[in-house]
Amino acid sequence: MVIAIAALGTAVPAAAMSVERMKVAREQAFFVVDAAMTIDTGRAVAFRAATDYERLAEFNPAVRQSTRLGSRTSPEGRLRSDVRLCVALFCKTVRQVMHYAERAPAALDMQVVPGEGDFKSGEIAWRFDALDATHTRLLFKARIEPDFWVPPVIGDFLIARKLRQQAEITGRAIERLAADYHAPSVQSGDDNPRSGR
Repeated sequence: MVIAIAALGTAVPAAAMSVERMKVAREQAFFVVDAAMTIDTGRAVAFRAATDYERLAEFNPAVRQSTRLGSRTSPEGRLRSDVRLCVALFCKTVRQVMHYAERAPAALDMQVVPGEGDFKSGEIAWRFDALDATHTRLLFKARIEPDFWVPPVIGDFLIARKLRQQAEITGRAIERLAADYHAPSVQSGDDNPRSGR
């Protein structure tokens, strides 16, 4: 769920996640990502993994911390994430503060909280479509406006390439986290993905 710019750590093994579509574009001040990925787990478990915000740092080396501001059980709230951003020789730790709204197990929407992080504005939408009992199509759309300086020599091409990598990393992180649960109370067709959390 974190759309930061980072490289995949080589210590993280490959997973079965496959990318169906990955488009990254620059629209004026915004970077726009449109992706579709197939995750090798059921929909409810994929949703649970995507919303287990505090544990994403275990599976995504770019995430330094991810903290829910408020109740862990509320379907709405704020999320603060610190992500290490590296493109070429330029590195920065970026803070994101997002308002999130969960509609388990099908949708997760996020909006940048202006003035509380390193993004001026933006929104992220996740959709979880069940393909069968053990596979989920993850649809991901984001439109983000950075509020920090990036050296012009880096260029939009390198930024876009890193955004593509990070979207794939996030999909794999969700899949790995889902595989880590081993909770018998969470089944792929379960409509209560928070059980066992």
